[in-house]
Amino acid sequence: MAKLRSRSVKIAIDVLLLVGFLAEFITREGPDYQIHSWIGIILVPVITIHLASNLAWVRRVVNQGRNDREFSLAVLNGTLGLFVVVCLVTGFPIWLEWSEASAWAGIHTITGFVSILLMFVHLFRNRRRIGRLLARSTPAI
Repeated sequence: MAKLRSRSVKIAIDVLLLVGFLAEFITREGPDYQIHSWIGIILVPVITIHLASNLAWVRRVVNQGRNDREFSLAVLNGTLGLFVVVCLVTGFPIWLEWSEASAWAGIHTITGFVSILLMFVHLFRNRRRIGRLLARSTPAI
């Protein structure tokens, strides 16, 4: 677990998430939808590792609730997580062609767009943390 909290691992996971979310967005249309589907599947363990590496933060905010100074960030993160889960769950029936219902595709598309938007808000809200993380890992010139 300590390995998950190392700077280089955190940076690698965060970069994988950013690239993965952007690749998902870019490949959502096109001749080979399988790429979009596989990227979504690969994102599941990466998201899980990201959450596990930030478990202490999650526990602290949950335990302190509204009294925690980062409660609003936790609400944003929870909302992002909910939209990502719904997007992933609705992607499977589409990918596996379990249903012809266009509602699945509509929900999947809407939650996908909202997830991308919330991801950028998440990055913006965490810009200082990201800056500190990158500053510590970049050698001084």
